[in-house]
Amino acid sequence: MGSASVLALSVGLALLTVALGFQAVGGAAVARHRAGLAADLAALAGALHLAEGATAACARARVVAAENGADLVGCAVVGADLTATVTVVPRGPAALVGRASARARAGPVAR
Repeated sequence: MGSASVLALSVGLALLTVALGFQAVGGAAVARHRAGLAADLAALAGALHLAEGATAACARARVVAAENGADLVGCAVVGADLTATVTVVPRGPAALVGRASARARAGPVAR
């Protein structure tokens, strides 16, 4: 008697563990996509301000990254190209694993 209760609790705990695992993987995937979007937008915004100098361009990229929930951790200007590197902290259990990062480059179209 009582073994059904233990079995039911074990199955419930196993299902909860699997659900938390799926939530962590989903949170990491969402954070990666958010980082990619923030990097793209930061690079584009910075490239629009390259005429004002590298400092102004990187400052604008930092603002745009922050507005998209990311931290600009790298900004490099080489010629007419700006490369922005950002990180995003995942939400939920995925935050325990680390930050998601992405890099994007923006500049004139090569013909």
